[in-house]
Amino acid sequence: MQFVILSFLSIIAYIAGFVLILRVSPRLLGVPFDEPKFMGLAILDILGAILMFCAVVVTFAIFNGAFPVRVLDFVFLAGIFFIAARITLHSFQPPAHLLRNSHRISRIASAAYGIFLLVASIVYIVQLFTAK
Repeated sequence: MQFVILSFLSIIAYIAGFVLILRVSPRLLGVPFDEPKFMGLAILDILGAILMFCAVVVTFAIFNGAFPVRVLDFVFLAGIFFIAARITLHSFQPPAHLLRNSHRISRIASAAYGIFLLVASIVYIVQLFTAK
């Protein structure tokens, strides 16, 4: 029973991180990187990624890497990959399509964050199916 509750909590954490990243990441582009608001938004963005990756780790650890759980974790990691790809592509667009007061350094920082999430999700997908 406790494993089911932890699984549901990890799924809720994944959804919360998903929503947090989708809501906060576009706001980073309109704020200069040296303002406290940028740091607060970046902290929320990182918290969203931590919640998403924690859902993968918790479900994998609880069920000892059983095959159905590996498939669920693959779906979670694929969601992280697509979110990170969206963040990265949105950050690389020219400022005419983004906010008019978009800042170049903020766009670069947001794109770098998205690239790091992409790489992390790819590494975990590879480790997911190569782990014994």
